[in-house]
Amino acid sequence: MTLEIRPYRSEETDAFYRVPAIVFGQYTGEPFAGGSVMIPDWTLCAFEDGELATAYGAFPLVQRINGGPVSAAGVSFVGTLPQFRRRGHLRKITETDFRRRYEERREPIAILTASIAGIYQRYGYAVVTTSARYSIDPRWIKIAPSVPKPAGAFRDGSKADLPVLERIYEQFTRERNGFLQRIEILWDMQTLGINPAFDPVPLGPSVISIYEEGGEATGYVAWAPKWLPSFHGDSAGPGQRIFIRDYAWNSPGAYRAMWDMFSTFDLAARVQFEAAPTDDPAPHILLDPRELNATHRDVIMARIIDVERLLPLRPYSADGRVVFELRDELCPWNAGRWALEAGAAGGSAIARTQESAHLTLDVSALVQLLYGQVSPSNAVRYGRAEASPNAPLDLWDSMFQTKFAPFCPNLF
Repeated sequence: MTLEIRPYRSEETDAFYRVPAIVFGQYTGEPFAGGSVMIPDWTLCAFEDGELATAYGAFPLVQRINGGPVSAAGVSFVGTLPQFRRRGHLRKITETDFRRRYEERREPIAILTASIAGIYQRYGYAVVTTSARYSIDPRWIKIAPSVPKPAGAFRDGSKADLPVLERIYEQFTRERNGFLQRIEILWDMQTLGINPAFDPVPLGPSVISIYEEGGEATGYVAWAPKWLPSFHGDSAGPGQRIFIRDYAWNSPGAYRAMWDMFSTFDLAARVQFEAAPTDDPAPHILLDPRELNATHRDVIMARIIDVERLLPLRPYSADGRVVFELRDELCPWNAGRWALEAGAAGGSAIARTQESAHLTLDVSALVQLLYGQVSPSNAVRYGRAEASPNAPLDLWDSMFQTKFAPFCPNLF
């Protein structure tokens, strides 16, 4: 057997897209006709005796980590044809990809959404964002009386309003944690509903509602109404569902106005929020929050590729100096003892050191601390990190605290 790891070539486009189509149950037998979404330069594939066996690609993304913009490799289109599985092809691709990104000083972190999280934990990934899902009967949407009523109102929007949506989104995400800087295709697919790739059922284009108050647009919501005989996400039976694709709000009035609007949908059986952050206000402002039927699921997994370049990019919430021993078998350049000097006002630095380590941890545990998915003291309690006697865990917690819970509404 001859194994070659390389990007696919333009004449191999159909072979590349055939792999994820088969793996994810979307195979039609027809040549790929959707345009080159994952261009060859972004891919690294395994060819066994000349046949494309494993597909792999990564979009060049920018993600905010505690408000700081970080270049991230958005890994996607990953799959292996059945006859080539259990041969270590994905591990070889991952090792090759991480090494080239490190040596070429490209993205210092990789992120993905996994069909099976356990596959990627083998390679040092860990879950770094959690998403809430709501399914509520509009009749139960009632707001606590102490929450002020909004002073503005919604208006209809369209794709022509994309600059307005972008301004609202940029302000909304500026200090947040896990959100992507959106390119046009992300707006088209997830917000506007143009050629959507991740709908729970086919929904068609979005209705765009833009909230304005005092002549200023401070929020929006993208939603799609759909009558269904049934839906796997609830037990309401036949009826209309209102699917919330995307929303952002820069004032309490904009957030409450969204719920007030959906409370008027008398013909809808359920309002479905497919993705909300775990610190979303809804459970704290609704009179009957249990009627949200909230469930939680892991979404984004992340993997540190270059710890020396990555950690200074993240804003920290307190000044301090901490020392840690990092374990990383797949990316040995990360392994060893590091001192992080962090400043709340910026200017953080990291360097190798011989000082005694406060914490010893795996690279998969460190990335959870980076996003604030797990606090350092909880990492010790959970067995994800080992602390030295008298380790300053309060300082660690203060430094790695995030202003917002980690959350990413976009799939890729």
